[in-house]
Amino acid sequence: MPAAAFLLLKVIHVLAAIVAVGANVTYAFWLARAGRDQGRLVFAIETVRWLDRSIANPAYIVLLITGVGMVLTGVYSFTTGWIVISLVLYVAVAILGVAAFGPAIRRQLAEAEHDATSVEYSAAAARSNAFGLLTTAIALVIATLMVTKPF
Repeated sequence: MPAAAFLLLKVIHVLAAIVAVGANVTYAFWLARAGRDQGRLVFAIETVRWLDRSIANPAYIVLLITGVGMVLTGVYSFTTGWIVISLVLYVAVAILGVAAFGPAIRRQLAEAEHDATSVEYSAAAARSNAFGLLTTAIALVIATLMVTKPF
């Protein structure tokens, strides 16, 4: 049964990673497609926020739960180097998402609702894009560690 449990957790883990990172990757495309049209831009930002809250973040929680579950099956150890680094990066990306990306995208939405052509909007968009790219890059590093298991 432990092998079957491990495989089930692994399948769920991989599917959750696809959903979480996949959702994150779409954010830039949503915003690019909206351009500077205020109505489309507000809709796109609201959609990005909805995808983040309703799809990506729950999938990241599933990743943590299934990852811990796989370790608890005894196949891996919490002291394994790539697992330690992945967990540290996971915590970092969670903090970054809550403390930086969340507020930045809310600010971008507020500026878009006010004036999507303003300098303030451009600055807010640049901040949220930078934090979005950083969080996605960290998630991709974690995925690479999970796949390659380098140490």
